[in-house]
Amino acid sequence: MKTSMDARPQESAKTLSAELADHLCERIRNDRLAPGDRLGTEADLADQFGVSRTVVREAIGSLRGLGVVTGRQGLGLCVAEADNFSSVLRKALVPQVASPQGWRELQQLRAVIEIGSIALAVELITAEEIIRLQTIVVEMQRVMQKINQDPAGSSKAYKELDCLFHQTILAASHGNFVKQFHGVLLDYFHAGDLYGHPPTSKGLRDHELIANAIADRNTDAATKLLTDHLKPQLKAPCE
Repeated sequence: MKTSMDARPQESAKTLSAELADHLCERIRNDRLAPGDRLGTEADLADQFGVSRTVVREAIGSLRGLGVVTGRQGLGLCVAEADNFSSVLRKALVPQVASPQGWRELQQLRAVIEIGSIALAVELITAEEIIRLQTIVVEMQRVMQKINQDPAGSSKAYKELDCLFHQTILAASHGNFVKQFHGVLLDYFHAGDLYGHPPTSKGLRDHELIANAIADRNTDAATKLLTDHLKPQLKAPCE
């Protein structure tokens, strides 16, 4: 079906290409297109939308840069693989990690995502996910018992379990976009050692209480406990 984009003849080619890019994104969303699904060739799109191939090339170029679409020989333009989103997001966040203020803003974003998703996680979490969360806490307890004998190794192991704990909560909300976004943030924190402070008994207790509240499906308690747990990290200086 041909879609006209010539209702506003005064539009520049650049504006038309942006408009076309928006139309293509809307098609991907509305038609629930999956990675690898075909959108058409340059000629197909030019004919469908009533624009020049130059406009199509500019629109495709911007969408390629965002990791939304890709070209496949013999097929033309296709929806990009889902993992391209993470790759593009990582690149977009690079400027943030170059300054202390950028790190602080990433921490704030992480808190917003986690606290905003906790109610949904409590509602949707499965029995298997609850067991996984509790198992992580038990492993964190075991690691803490060895902190004096092997400070560096235990701190590293605890940090990895800490990330896994929070990833498990986000996964329980069953929102793939949110999970990917949060996963990228945690990867940055892990690489930048934002979890580099030595593990504490209070931090461990926080995780125990959060896991118990989620297991009890107590949304109010889980939200308050998680919020209190994240507050020190938001206030900590970024050096």
